Amino acid sequence: MSDRADRLDRLLRDPQATLDRVLAVVASVDEDEPPTEESVVAAIDELAAGCPTGDGAPGVLAHLFEHLGFVANRNDYYDPSNSLIHRVVERRRGIPLSLAAVAAEVARRHGIKLQPVGMPGHVLLGDGGADWWYDPFAGGAPVDLDGCRRILAGLDPTATLDPTMLAPMSNAAVAVRTLNNLRVAYASRGMANRLVPVMELRASLPSGTLADRHELARLLAGLGRVEQAASAFDQLAELDPDQQAAHRARARALRARLN
Repeated sequence: MSDRADRLDRLLRDPQATLDRVLAVVASVDEDEPPTEESVVAAIDELAAGCPTGDGAPGVLAHLFEHLGFVANRNDYYDPSNSLIHRVVERRRGIPLSLAAVAAEVARRHGIKLQPVGMPGHVLLGDGGADWWYDPFAGGAPVDLDGCRRILAGLDPTATLDPTMLAPMSNAAVAVRTLNNLRVAYASRGMANRLVPVMELRASLPSGTLADRHELARLLAGLGRVEQAASAFDQLAELDPDQQAAHRARARALRARLN
């Protein structure tokens, strides 16, 4: 397990860990400008410094979206920067999940409850009430239950809103969904080299699957990182006994290239 994966694993197992630190570790996959946890925490501290506290959640959202100018990046939704917390804070634009995470962390600093709510295909913010949510992709606009149904219907006309879809997301769920978004963003741009650390983190999580590990092994092989790919197939052989022979054969074939 890499140092990055080990740190993320420890944060996700710590009930006191904060979302900003979790997302800072995820964002360290950004090879151009990898943030530290401390730099992300300080940047969000700065956002929170001028936030009025008397109006609760609406005040936090007005501070971010009206005063500081955070916006939804509708023109380039799959820009990887939309899922990298340090770049979201710097550029003040993002997608529903990253905007929700910033808002939740600013609110937390003032003792105000706001949590990402992971609907299928969209993320809202909830303050613990059962009647209203807030849409970070619409400037923090309030959304009632019927509004949630309309959002879901716009994404999938056959879907029925279930109460579990409006439950707060755990730090682990936010991390997994962020990594999923980065995977799609980098893949859509053909940036295979940037996919490697993303897939390493995905595969290392408790929710990681054999498919994640197989994708990582194939990715490494395609990039010509032969020894790393062979090691990844060796690991698959240990974890996937039904396909052990095939994985061992692939590892041997890769190492034969080195001779």
